[in-house]
Amino acid sequence: MQAELVLMLSVIIGSLVLGYLARKLGILPVRVSPRITAAAMIWVQPALVALLIWGLEAPGWRTALLPVMAAALMLIMWPVGALVARVQGLAPPQAGAVVSACMFSNLGLTYGAFICYVLLGEQGAALGLIWCSAFTPMLFTVGFIMARRYGHETQQTIRETVLDMLQEPESRNPLLGFALGALLYVLIPHRPELGGQIADVLVPVSTAIYLFAIGLTLRLTSVVTYWRQCVSVGAVKFLLSPVIGLSMAWLAGYVAMEDRALLQVVFIQSAAPAAIMGLVLAQLFDLDEQLANASWLTTNIAAI
Repeated sequence: MQAELVLMLSVIIGSLVLGYLARKLGILPVRVSPRITAAAMIWVQPALVALLIWGLEAPGWRTALLPVMAAALMLIMWPVGALVARVQGLAPPQAGAVVSACMFSNLGLTYGAFICYVLLGEQGAALGLIWCSAFTPMLFTVGFIMARRYGHETQQTIRETVLDMLQEPESRNPLLGFALGALLYVLIPHRPELGGQIADVLVPVSTAIYLFAIGLTLRLTSVVTYWRQCVSVGAVKFLLSPVIGLSMAWLAGYVAMEDRALLQVVFIQSAAPAAIMGLVLAQLFDLDEQLANASWLTTNIAAI
């Protein structure tokens, strides 16, 4: 677990720095960044999604509620983020960046699941990863629908959004990967060991590609420009979201359990900072990349 954390943090910091330097030194222009992101989404992400879905293990019913609560929390954060954007009078591209930052959190080994490991040991890490298993299907369905609606000058209907999502390879291919993974999960319940080894390679590779593309567009001054929005997103992530998460945990009966591990995991994961994939959504769907960057940067620094 510690080795994977070191690897992932090295990939995150190294890829961002390389992308940032590539732009600053004039090696690559900013305009290639969306193309790099789209290529990763079309060719790398579908295989990774299929392998991760295929490798899931069936948990007990109480533990199985963790990804359900995670998905519910993401859905609740959509109208919350929309309200924050409306109060601040943001245009659709800025509003979409705020909503995505509110909806999607850093739940994996780069923050949430690792904090669960540090505080609760291997059991916490396993429960933390089960919680974040809802992330991928929610991102490539609800997240894409949300981003498409904010990324157009004129708001699309749900039908138009879904049709576009199924037609364009950036959103269609990951969904096909999800469907393939689900099919393999049903037909061949036990994923071969080679599948796990390939996934272990594709996770850092896909992360590095996304972060290199984001590094090309990274501007630290965006935090100054969007400090009000960053404060609002931080309040949602660190105050409102854990209150909602703990409320769901209470309804699920976690508070009354003698073993508090499930309750603690819900608290940690519902208080996680913004996910890096919010920047990917901004690139793919013409949301405000600098606002997405500022929200991700400030919430993750604050969390650390």
